[in-house]
Amino acid sequence: MKNLKAYKALIIIAMVFCSNNIFAQSNKDEVPSVVLAAFTTKYPKAEIKKWATNNNEYTAKGIEGRHKFYAAFGKNSVWIKTTSKINWSWNLPSEIRASMKENGYASWRIDKLEKVETPTGDFYQVMVDNLFKQIDSDHAGFAENLVLKFKPNGELFDKKSLNTTVLL
Repeated sequence: MKNLKAYKALIIIAMVFCSNNIFAQSNKDEVPSVVLAAFTTKYPKAEIKKWATNNNEYTAKGIEGRHKFYAAFGKNSVWIKTTSKINWSWNLPSEIRASMKENGYASWRIDKLEKVETPTGDFYQVMVDNLFKQIDSDHAGFAENLVLKFKPNGELFDKKSLNTTVLL
């Protein structure tokens, strides 16, 4: 009898977690019309592939030509940001590449590149790690994972550790 109650409780918990994931994915009908209008105004030629909702923020996965992006809007239709993936490091502006070299990150592995557009200005977000950086054979080392943020002129204005160091 105890096992049956525990089994039922486990099933109910699993259903709750699954329903949260299902409801987190919004479809176009659940997005307020003012948010849809704001998206259409900002990106008139874009096609919406999917909407997601999180903490009163609506994020659309959009495609405009061959350009894929994520645009976030507040529930009051205010544009928050647009994030675009950059596929290759050579697609970064030369100022960013030069700044990475000047700041000592030229030999770090690039894990992810994004251009982030916001109402206050654009920036580039570069996620790097030094997992494959050459280490002295006599010393153990740790791999660092960082998120670097650069202004379009190449200025490094923010550096955050992802706190996932790996013992080498």
